[in-house]
Amino acid sequence: MVQQSGATVGDAIVLTKPIGTGVLLAAEMHQSADGDDYTAALTSMLRSQAKASQYLATAATAMTDVTGFGLAGHLLNILKASGVSARLSGSAIPVLEGAWALAEAGMRSTLWASNMAISDQVSMPEGPLRDLLFDPQTCGGLLATIPAAQVDDLLRNFEDDNEPIWRVGTIEAGPAHINVID
Repeated sequence: MVQQSGATVGDAIVLTKPIGTGVLLAAEMHQSADGDDYTAALTSMLRSQAKASQYLATAATAMTDVTGFGLAGHLLNILKASGVSARLSGSAIPVLEGAWALAEAGMRSTLWASNMAISDQVSMPEGPLRDLLFDPQTCGGLLATIPAAQVDDLLRNFEDDNEPIWRVGTIEAGPAHINVID
């Protein structure tokens, strides 16, 4: 069984679903979500992670699902359990359609403020992506670390099976901290 501890320096960080469900659900509660964007979020939430978990279980050094603590909170849990740091590529992080604009407009889920309590452990500029990293997810994707030597084959397997996956960063040496670039 893959646990949250086990990430090692050089591992790739992968994610199997886009983020943004929290802000889209909050917008729907305020009757300000675009119907198509909300429907796309529901479709993402309903997408099974069975195949993704099977593929990741054979290669991951650490893994968790992204739920209420948001992407940043769950990644920090892996980093703390593994004694490492992370570098994320902001431009590589998938975001559900409509979520960016909602975050930019100040829409927040009720759990967002408590998730922000750990924001000092994330280095990046203020803005919609920072807010979305702390956005609590419902039925979010799997977040895993994969040894560099295995990541290309894993990504190819996902692609061959029409399973979405994004390489969003790299595990680095250092204390538990997330540095987001670009």
